[in-house]
Amino acid sequence: MSAVLSLMSSVPSPRLEWPAPPRGPGSARDLHPQVLAPLRAGHLFAALPPSVQQAVLDASRVSRVSAGAILGRRSEPPRHCVGVISGAVRVGTVLQDGRVMALDILAPGQWFGDIALIDGQRQEVDMVAQMPSMLLMLGATELRRLMAEHRELRDALMRLNCERLRHLHRRFEDMHALSLPQRVARQILRLARRFGREQDGQIHLDLHLSQGDLAALTGGSRQRINLALGQMQSRGLVQVGPARLTVLDAARLHALAEGRVRLAA
Repeated sequence: MSAVLSLMSSVPSPRLEWPAPPRGPGSARDLHPQVLAPLRAGHLFAALPPSVQQAVLDASRVSRVSAGAILGRRSEPPRHCVGVISGAVRVGTVLQDGRVMALDILAPGQWFGDIALIDGQRQEVDMVAQMPSMLLMLGATELRRLMAEHRELRDALMRLNCERLRHLHRRFEDMHALSLPQRVARQILRLARRFGREQDGQIHLDLHLSQGDLAALTGGSRQRINLALGQMQSRGLVQVGPARLTVLDAARLHALAEGRVRLAA
């Protein structure tokens, strides 16, 4: 088991460095409807009439980026509102002591970056491609025009930001009220809902995930994350692979997340 865990810890988190220009920018019109299906099913697009969805698609461009690509950097002027078509985007920042704090990992259908475009302030977080991703990029001018023309988009963005605020409140409560194993279990379950692929009663996370990523998401150290994952694996709750996780027993992992069972100290 230690060999497996060391493989996972050896996978680096995406580096915060400027990438080459995104490959293959183009129009969403060139994409097959099935490719856009996850984006249309996301909370923002699902709340919009088809005509407004199409207006957003027509005003945006598609970019394909590699893992580690910087989509926006903290304290710099915003460039785009980003919608995830495929892949994953990590939202967070690097603290002064060098630790990485992650607020969330965005899945297909989710959006980020609109707040700084709307209020005209500098960005508060970094947006980094967690894995090779296909993104819809909507610029500030286009976003403001669409908001002026479509009340439905303004209302949908307001509801989206209410949802984000509730999510942050839950994360804040988790950090102060739960043990680290509970936080890790909850985060794995959250990621399983977004990136999980069920097969033979197991849930495989189709996401490149390292111990550093889990540490950034839960506020723990790599060493404590390693210990918690090792205990979960020994109890048959999860299986740890090279930058991959599989949930073996979702019901028992949920019981751990709720505090109904505990790991050894």
